[in-house]
Amino acid sequence: AFSTGNPIYETYYKQVDPTYTGRVGASEAALFLKKSGLSDIILGKIWDLADPEGKGYLDKQGFYVALRLVACAQNGHDVNLSSLNLTVPPPKFVSNTHLNAGMC
Repeated sequence: AFSTGNPIYETYYKQVDPTYTGRVGASEAALFLKKSGLSDIILGKIWDLADPEGKGYLDKQGFYVALRLVACAQNGHDVNLSSLNLTVPPPKFVSNTHLNAGMC
């Protein structure tokens, strides 16, 4: 199983699944991932890779995969499964209040 051992990922997971149900719904995940500033096309690709069976939600593993792919895309890498093996800094998400400001 893919694990980052990264407390930052754990913190992000808590934001989308605060009660630890083990499921992140599509709408929660989409809202959160949009804060990455990536285009909908890229986010769609990330979703397809994180939810390959089309369950319509992400388990913790799937969410971590999505985070990792966001990080890859933010660092200029292609969004695909082999990118999961790259060493990239953690993904960055802007808070809702600054969605339009400070995107660099």
